[in-house]
Amino acid sequence: MNRRFTGILIIVLGLIILISVIYIIFFHKFNKKESNLPTPQIPAKEVENIETQQVPSVKYVTSDNIKNQDQNKETTIEDLKRMASAFAERFGSYSNHSDYSNISDLKIFMSNKMQVWADDFIKKQKINQEYSEIYSGITTQAILEEVKQFDVKSGNAEILVKTQRRESKGSINNASAIQQDIIIKFIKENGLWKINSAEWQN
Repeated sequence: MNRRFTGILIIVLGLIILISVIYIIFFHKFNKKESNLPTPQIPAKEVENIETQQVPSVKYVTSDNIKNQDQNKETTIEDLKRMASAFAERFGSYSNHSDYSNISDLKIFMSNKMQVWADDFIKKQKINQEYSEIYSGITTQAILEEVKQFDVKSGNAEILVKTQRRESKGSINNASAIQQDIIIKFIKENGLWKINSAEWQN
């Protein structure tokens, strides 16, 4: 019994010693390798460069920039002809239910003088007009533009627009057509071409 017990004890102690040796050898070397790994470092000069580096400035597009670009763009007579044609169609198309939007919507294209006229005209018409549920209106279509004057130096231009107008009463299907010309005069105001007057011809 004593010899058997002694043999078992020796075997157990041997296993413990073997496990201890393996543990010390393996984990000690592993930890040593880990601790020996170099720590990445950024040179002081590079750190200084990173800290002092500035984000490049960004130029934003603003309404002022767009306005300046429009002012710098050379306006041709063809531009004014297209503008006169579109203005004539909108200016000459209205109904008794549109609340004079054919004039107020065009104020952005008018000179200061014509804007005053537009406000005064609408004010007087609203005072004198009697509301009616029966529809009446006129639709205008531009047919041809004819240049009467175009002087860049003086900032004056005059364009005659030939139109066809359809007047409806009671129903848009009940319409009569007429041919009518309108003379549109431009002036250059604050560097931009503006419509200074629009006069229908008999």
